[in-house]
Amino acid sequence: MIRSQRMIAVYLVASLIVLCGHNVGAQEAPSARPQRVISLAPSVTETLFALGFGNRLVGVTTSCDYPAEALKLPKIGGFMSPSLEAIVAKRPDRVIGVSSAIDPVKARAMARLGLKLTLISLASLSDILSSIKSIARLMGSPQDGEKLANTIGAQVRDVKKSIELAPLRSVLFVVGIRPLVAVGGKNFIDELITLARGENIGGSAAQPWLNLPEEYVVAKAPQVIIEAGMGTEREQSDKRWGDLKSIPAVKERRIYSYPSDKILRPGPRFGEALAELAGLIHPECFANSSGNQRSAGSRCASPKP
Repeated sequence: MIRSQRMIAVYLVASLIVLCGHNVGAQEAPSARPQRVISLAPSVTETLFALGFGNRLVGVTTSCDYPAEALKLPKIGGFMSPSLEAIVAKRPDRVIGVSSAIDPVKARAMARLGLKLTLISLASLSDILSSIKSIARLMGSPQDGEKLANTIGAQVRDVKKSIELAPLRSVLFVVGIRPLVAVGGKNFIDELITLARGENIGGSAAQPWLNLPEEYVVAKAPQVIIEAGMGTEREQSDKRWGDLKSIPAVKERRIYSYPSDKILRPGPRFGEALAELAGLIHPECFANSSGNQRSAGSRCASPKP
């Protein structure tokens, strides 16, 4: 459960952009384009690499493990507890992070030290696309931001086309087993579930993450259960659901493991994550008559209830 709690803390993001010393939407003058950048979040690191600016990173957090090149970069501390000393030692000309994942006291300390800090919001899919474009502008290459955003948009459209005839299926998306920790509302993963023609059983909640009682899950009767990023808890999965055999997803063996962090990180891979999520909720839409995976753009002509 410790890993699940840490994961929730890592990926829980705010709904507003908070800026310290910089307007994230502004165009940088060529001479001011950052050349020595520190990333305070895995999603920011992924975005910088996806935009082609990984070579400008001089420091990342210990949670920044994608792409593989990020593992080789100097570390400046944890996602929730970056080291000011380590950051200053790297002499960055820009520090980029996520608005709710930094202690306001540390943010003010960075400002006093003369560090240029940019904090972005990643609370929704719209925020993610906006942040990609904003970071690209900040780095002096707005066209790369538009190109990446367009690529993600095309991925989303392909998935939506693939499942446009599929029925809605109720979904329980969990990141913890004991207790059950699930995706609630106001969460970009809830948006992905909706785009994948799923109905998140926790989507009506005001909180982005929920501790769900068994009674609630039984009453909501999810048709699909997706387990993501639970680490050592995964071995408890069979026993946990074996105690709840009345749930349709359990009876029909629609319990799927999703070990990748891709869907848990609000970054440039969310189009890929959506395709994988849709494949779990509606596998019949992505398999041809031979049982092979269809391309993402194929239609679900004969959806099953």
